[in-house]
Amino acid sequence: MPSGIPRVLAFLHPAIALVTLALLFHVASIGLRSRERGGQALRPKHAQRAPWALAAVLLTLVSGIVATWLWRPDLKIAGGAHFWIGLLVTALVVTGAILSRWLPESARVKRIHPAVGLLALLFAALQVFYGMPLLPF
Repeated sequence: MPSGIPRVLAFLHPAIALVTLALLFHVASIGLRSRERGGQALRPKHAQRAPWALAAVLLTLVSGIVATWLWRPDLKIAGGAHFWIGLLVTALVVTGAILSRWLPESARVKRIHPAVGLLALLFAALQVFYGMPLLPF
């Protein structure tokens, strides 16, 4: 377990992850509300903020790997469910971003895109419970 400054730095990843989770919930909320009657005006807002959520997910993944490598020698990179679920969340968010390119033209993508986003959100929330035992207390 790290001590001193490395211990404080080891908390960067969890802090970034919480901000990312809040951003994912925010973007998902806008996306869901845009599907309601009269919510079409929210779609540009969802499209504008979603890339930021993708960037935050990528930053969270990288920060977790770096934090483990630099400040948590007691843990293995890719050594548990927290890492693998994080990869799944990243893959789902990337998939949602790719699918969004075909949203206007494809009825199938209009059905799949929200489901992929919801799965990403659920697994991201699950990450909290797998990450809590790893906190450097």
